[in-house]
Amino acid sequence: MRARRGIAAAVLLLGGLLAGCQVAVPGTAGVSVAGRQTADRRAQQRDAVDAALTALGQAPALALKATTNGAEQQFRVTRGGTAVGALPLDGRVIQVTAAAGQFYLQADADYWKAHAIDEGTQFGTSWVRSLGTELPFDPAARFAPQALADGLRKALAGLDRLSDPVTVKLPDGTEAYELGTAPSVLRVTTAKPNRVVSFAPALLDPQAGPKFGAEFQVAPLTGDALKAFHADLDTAVGGLGQPFEALVQASAVVTNDNLDCKDFVGSCMTTVDVSNSVVGSPASGGKSVVHITLSVEVSAESLGAQTCTAAGDAEPYATIKLSCAVKFKLPNRTASYQVLSKPNATAEVRAALDANAVKEKVAAEFAGLGG
Repeated sequence: MRARRGIAAAVLLLGGLLAGCQVAVPGTAGVSVAGRQTADRRAQQRDAVDAALTALGQAPALALKATTNGAEQQFRVTRGGTAVGALPLDGRVIQVTAAAGQFYLQADADYWKAHAIDEGTQFGTSWVRSLGTELPFDPAARFAPQALADGLRKALAGLDRLSDPVTVKLPDGTEAYELGTAPSVLRVTTAKPNRVVSFAPALLDPQAGPKFGAEFQVAPLTGDALKAFHADLDTAVGGLGQPFEALVQASAVVTNDNLDCKDFVGSCMTTVDVSNSVVGSPASGGKSVVHITLSVEVSAESLGAQTCTAAGDAEPYATIKLSCAVKFKLPNRTASYQVLSKPNATAEVRAALDANAVKEKVAAEFAGLGG
């Protein structure tokens, strides 16, 4: 009987030892106070960025501002990708108008030569209808509110989201989270309602984005600002004129040269047929016309030479008739002169733009946006 009681006591003692091993020592497990605070700050930043990008994507339109060589440029774009404004690109500024599914650029002659589109620099500073393929990316499409929000959200996956959030004070005193490092930076306000303050185009495309050369300040457009955008866009569309086609080239051939000089008057008229041919397709499938310019040098022995010009539009591959006249000052005596006419024609492909039709489509879009 004594031996059995001894065994029972030993078992109870062992059970007591096992129970004692399960007691946690204070301070050796769990998350530290500092770690918990860092996790909270990360969560606050994550929520702020998510709210800001959601608001950005829901905006009816945006205004993007950038500074180039000390001058501020503004580019405005709707939810549907209708846009107008200036963009910094490769150290220069280009003008963009995008409306009714068509894209127009205005730059200088060196810009077009640099992109091997217009070696003859005939575009000059005229508006040109293009697909925008010579740009790093289509700004009207990539900067539209929802597309921009989606692009920035996708870019966040490549940023360091585990470090302690960084906040900065903006020039106006606003506090903002700063995500990423130059040249890929996104700034979002810390205070609610959270909004995107600025972004670098490099976030959208690390290779092409930096060519825009600047960060963009971002602001949603509503109310009177949206109405002003609509008015400015109408003005821009009205000023496009007859834009060049960037992707089509044309040549002209003069036939049926007819010279008619009036006796005793000194007036000589040249009438010709001009046919054209084109290579390439209009941007976005839009309709185009071939603008023909006729230049005629008319000369006569002892009377000298004079030049006249005429111009007209033709359908691609069509023939049109053009005429122009010169008038010689005849001496006060009876004489006959041999007159020679040397016509030459050039062809340019222009967009057949109906500005009023474009404005109607723009008005319908803005009506749906509240502007």
